[in-house]
Amino acid sequence: MKFQKTNIFVKGKGTPIVLLHSSMSSKLQWYQLMESISNNYLCIAVDLYGYGDSPFPDKKENFRFNDEIVLVESLLADIIPPDEPFHLVGHSYGGAVGLRLCYKEIEQTLPGPRILSLALFEPVAFHLLPENEEARCKVLQQKEMIDSFMAKKQYSAAAEYFIDFWSGPGTFSGFPEIIRQTFLKSILKLPLDFRALVGEPLSLEDYSKIKQPVCLMVGRQSPQMAQRVSVLLAEKLTTCRLEWIEGGHMAPVYQAQEVNPVIETFIRGVTYQKSHG
Repeated sequence: MKFQKTNIFVKGKGTPIVLLHSSMSSKLQWYQLMESISNNYLCIAVDLYGYGDSPFPDKKENFRFNDEIVLVESLLADIIPPDEPFHLVGHSYGGAVGLRLCYKEIEQTLPGPRILSLALFEPVAFHLLPENEEARCKVLQQKEMIDSFMAKKQYSAAAEYFIDFWSGPGTFSGFPEIIRQTFLKSILKLPLDFRALVGEPLSLEDYSKIKQPVCLMVGRQSPQMAQRVSVLLAEKLTTCRLEWIEGGHMAPVYQAQEVNPVIETFIRGVTYQKSHG
């Protein structure tokens, strides 16, 4: 299938799977997974605002998940009919966007869920962390550090700080120059991601209304603030399974061989249950 827009990557045929990437990444992070499952599913990887080939959002003040969802829905409208269901896969920021997109169905009181399942690797929905919890304080410290770098136009320092925090010390400097330049083009969107992640008003009780099958994946070596969100969600989502993966927060990129089989097995299991329900 061929499409005019460059901010989506489409491969395969069958029931759609929508894939949402992490902050400072792009649709291409899902290439290996798409290669593996596109014989049986229509894989649709989307560039979120400010990443890959998607433009920077016009709305900068009070940027929220709903703004991101408008983009995702507009891209999907060109590929799959509005009543066709799909599976949703998300990582980090993309996982948090996916949660919010799923809850939108509840808000709209649709006759039936369009999203068939959620496979999320550490959705960083930081707004779900309790106010005085250490994990939330660390999130706010990171946000303040990024904002400080950005205010001083120290874009390279901001990118290095963020990439090294989530991927390990020395990661940013170890990339080839062309990769570092790609990160520098994306860094302007990062403060808006944090604004959306911290400012979203939905609670754990709200998300507990999600009834679709959910697979939450957590890296054993991930920062505690990312692990904590997934554990809290798993306690509230009645149809959730929690999978611990060897690796860190960026395991979907660096340990794809550990993550992708879990996603594929989960989606195939949901497909089987629905076809034999």
